[in-house]
Amino acid sequence: MTLLACVFAAIGFAGLAYGADWFVDGASALARRFQISPLVIGLTVVAYGTSAPEIGTCLVAVLGDSPGLAVGNVIGSNAANLGLILGLTAVMTPFAVPRGLLRREFWFMLGATILLWPLAAAGVVSRPVGLGLAALLLAFNVLSIRWGRGAVDSAGAGEGGEPALGRSLTTAAVGLIALLIGAELLVRGATDIARTLGASETVIGLTLVAIGTSLPELATSVAAGRRGQIQIVAGNVIGSNLFNVLGALGISAAVVPVAIEPRLSTAEVPGVVLLTLLAGVFMLTGRRVARVEGVILLAGYAAYLIFVVL
Repeated sequence: MTLLACVFAAIGFAGLAYGADWFVDGASALARRFQISPLVIGLTVVAYGTSAPEIGTCLVAVLGDSPGLAVGNVIGSNAANLGLILGLTAVMTPFAVPRGLLRREFWFMLGATILLWPLAAAGVVSRPVGLGLAALLLAFNVLSIRWGRGAVDSAGAGEGGEPALGRSLTTAAVGLIALLIGAELLVRGATDIARTLGASETVIGLTLVAIGTSLPELATSVAAGRRGQIQIVAGNVIGSNLFNVLGALGISAAVVPVAIEPRLSTAEVPGVVLLTLLAGVFMLTGRRVARVEGVILLAGYAAYLIFVVL
């Protein structure tokens, strides 16, 4: 079992590394070809693609009568996106988010995160509420596309020699498939080990499954940061967090009402809100997100994990 888990991990890491590079290359080429802002590509195509494990996990969990795993995955993935992904990306490749770039998108993410508070306090996400959350996500997508229509990264505008459309789509699709397979292989082994050790479903969802399903976002953001595609990094994190709350949780609740442990409203949810505000301060100042700020985000996420586990 241990040897097999190591093999899965090695294949998974390879899939994440190569898949992220291919996915970012394909998505960037599509943004330039269709004259769409890389931020919008990050908020939609990249965010939806890298968030596929979250919605898959949530649906399987609620259909299998494991709502704690689904809710923990949503909350934990959002925390991982903000603390682990933004933090590690900044440590490896400090980046600047242009002032005003996220003046609307960030507040949508913050509002969706705060929505978790009354949902957790209520103890259940009903079908009507789930449909409402999914409708909010659709509305945001329509607005983000309208805001970003025709807005092209000045560095990419007018470049010649763009790859053919078919090649760009194939590169993005192959990269996404490699990302998802790699994440699945890593999550499977880690979750089995945790269950063997007797960890609760909610804790597993908040930690191992959340980190595992966030690995596509992590690999994609690091790869985009190395290539200077900062708009894709920011869009990926914000879009993924919105998708987790409004999409993964909303769609799951529309299928089967999702029970939430009320205690989450007093600890885990406030922790995610604080991480969101901290990340917002770093991203919205118009200054460079330096390595020290990345370290602060990582430390905040580490503190969050310790609090959740203990």
